[in-house]
Amino acid sequence: MKPQPLARLEQGNITYALTDLTDTDVEEYYHGFANRVLWPICHYRLDLAEYGRKEMAGYFRVNRFFAHRLAPLIEPDDLIWVHDYHLIPLAAELRQMGLKNRIGFFLHIPWPPADVLFTMPVHEQIMRGLSHYDVVGFQTDHDLENFAGCLRREGIGDELGEGRYSSHGRTFKGGAYAISIETAAFAEFAQRAATNSMVKKARLSIEGRSLIIGVDRLDYSKGITQRIDAFERFILANPAQQGRVTYLQITPKSRSEVPEYEAMQRTVAEQAGRVNGALSAVDWVPIRYINRSVGRHILAGLYRLGKVGLVT
Repeated sequence: MKPQPLARLEQGNITYALTDLTDTDVEEYYHGFANRVLWPICHYRLDLAEYGRKEMAGYFRVNRFFAHRLAPLIEPDDLIWVHDYHLIPLAAELRQMGLKNRIGFFLHIPWPPADVLFTMPVHEQIMRGLSHYDVVGFQTDHDLENFAGCLRREGIGDELGEGRYSSHGRTFKGGAYAISIETAAFAEFAQRAATNSMVKKARLSIEGRSLIIGVDRLDYSKGITQRIDAFERFILANPAQQGRVTYLQITPKSRSEVPEYEAMQRTVAEQAGRVNGALSAVDWVPIRYINRSVGRHILAGLYRLGKVGLVT
């Protein structure tokens, strides 16, 4: 079936080109291989990886589809920047179509060591896909070291020095590039937050108690259930802190269509409810669990109320 024309959207000086996927594509490519194979393996969770040939085929098929949709838009001097694990094979597909443009890639999640990555049946295809980029970026030096180790262990490439790597007949650059937020804008949010009505209500509701705050997408890589366990143990081991400290966990829903995430959503809510049922007093609830998104302007104010930012 011939795909529909791309939808164009202009926002400021950015032009977006949008395309639809079929329900089958979304299930196999996104919910399937990307989030039930690549995501858990890159987070060292082999126990949660579920392989299926249909899903693997869907992942590569959708990347080929994206390449065919993108190629007609590319000018000879365009620089192409590809983001994250959903699109690793995109450069290889574009190269196969004859594109010579410079293409960069950045991975927003960890890269595992060879013993973990090689449990994935198509690990060599994934590695070959990365070799078609001109620059491959990782979040940390450790991730970059793991990538180089995978090249050597599989015998498909090597480190040439000065941040250069070779694999599958290509030479490319690899680097660790720390990512950040717009610090000036967020600082401005924080300054304005003092007058926000929701932040004011939160300040009053704490009533002089210390606030521990955690903000994370609902995902098994965040250690949220372990945090709740740890907070419960802290309160039980320090009875003097009962009624004097509150733990606020803001956790927006994520990938609810994936069974593991649906189960986790239920588990975290039940766990928070169990701890509150066991430890609460008439005038004190130890854990406040919010299972939805909160605006950045409000978060900035909540952070300023916290004595502890809980990150795992």
